[in-house]
Amino acid sequence: MKISKRYEMKVSLTIMVLIMTLVVTFVSVSVNFGYNPGFISVWFKSWGLAFIVALPVVMIIMPYIKKLVGKFVKD
Repeated sequence: MKISKRYEMKVSLTIMVLIMTLVVTFVSVSVNFGYNPGFISVWFKSWGLAFIVALPVVMIIMPYIKKLVGKFVKD
């Protein structure tokens, strides 16, 4: 299955946010909660919330970040 070039950035950002929130919440929950019974459910609850918050934030701020970085990139 191929995706349209139009959706390339959104799909890339979604995958990036998914992976990053999984890793960050795993580390955070394991440090703060430990590997106790219920670890998996606490981790997935934290991950779900982090993903729901992070994805729209990234989708909103990414165009501004690209514009800002573009000012510092040589052609």
